Amino acid sequence: MAFLGVKELIELQNARTIISPFEKEKVKNGAYELSLGSEVYLTDATSGKVEQLDSERNRQIDINPGQFALLLTKERVNIPKDKIGFISIKAGEKLKGLINVSGFHVDPGFNDHLLFSVYNAGPSTIVLYSGEPYFPIWIAEMKTELKEEDAYNDNNEHYGKLGHIPTKYIEFLKRGELTSPKALFDKIKDVESNLNEKIIKSDEKKDRNDWLYKIIIGLIITIFLKTFWDWAAYDKGYNDGKRSKEINQEIQDRIKGPIIDSIVNYKVDSVLNKRGKNDTTK
Repeated sequence: MAFLGVKELIELQNARTIISPFEKEKVKNGAYELSLGSEVYLTDATSGKVEQLDSERNRQIDINPGQFALLLTKERVNIPKDKIGFISIKAGEKLKGLINVSGFHVDPGFNDHLLFSVYNAGPSTIVLYSGEPYFPIWIAEMKTELKEEDAYNDNNEHYGKLGHIPTKYIEFLKRGELTSPKALFDKIKDVESNLNEKIIKSDEKKDRNDWLYKIIIGLIITIFLKTFWDWAAYDKGYNDGKRSKEINQEIQDRIKGPIIDSIVNYKVDSVLNKRGKNDTTK
């Protein structure tokens, strides 16, 4: 198997029209660089539908990290039955993380647009533009030409039907949930965020409970101290009152005793002395 060089590729194009439309300046490094066409499908498209592009206003598509895309080429490729095509994505886009997951060859006898299924395995959004060359194709010769029944023919499901992106492939990509590293990372971040939120709420609840416990304990201690203080004051007042009564009683007892007697005796003596003096005067 030998690959065609630039000269042979142009000669084959002139003889059989293997690429349409053909631009000679897109023949580079022994390959023809196919361009992005007018239809794309993105797995995270909000509309969920195929997006139509043109070369003037709506040219750009953004393939986000962890997302798939279906890309239809602008050119139609016609591979002779004695040739086979090999396809890839230009290194500049591959280095950003864009991976071709749809296959790497074009069957002998194929005559249609090429449909690329790609995946963004990189960390950043990859931007592509309609009409720009992204997909090199190399043509190699086979030793013998395939018979009609052995080549790509109308027995194939999509023979001559790739002027548009088949609905079948879109439905496949819509099914289920993408388990890409980006999607898993987003889920992990969501779980981490929810867990942190629960931990924060739990800590806040614990702090509130701690403050509530402290307030209750403070109230209990305050009530206990108040009760103890009031009881001590009552006991002291009671003892002081009792002692005061005892002192008053003692004072009264003393007043009623010898002191009263002395006063009475003094009064009696005074009265007798006065009478004695009166009698002597007479």
